[in-house]
Amino acid sequence: MSTGTCSTQSVLNAGSKADDLKAVDDLPSNIQSNVKSFFKGGSNKYNDFTVEKMPNGNYMAKMTKPGDVPGSKAIYYKEISPDGTTIKVYKDTFDSAGNLVHTKPK
Repeated sequence: MSTGTCSTQSVLNAGSKADDLKAVDDLPSNIQSNVKSFFKGGSNKYNDFTVEKMPNGNYMAKMTKPGDVPGSKAIYYKEISPDGTTIKVYKDTFDSAGNLVHTKPK
């Protein structure tokens, strides 16, 4: 389910939750509250907050949570339509070697 980055356009990229929440105001107004709500759901352990515009016109908000095993991580995704409607939410979990372990709908 992961999206490739070669055909997307980055519209927000922040390394910390605080920086991200400030940058949300620069996003299109229709998606701001949905993105802000998604990012607020993550604890301060999360990093790499991004929003990308997808070729289909939707937006993909992502945040990464480092795993308990060094090198492992979970990436949370929320696809949002241009009018601000949530399309889907899911999580990809990766092991310390970078292999996708599983995808889980949220």
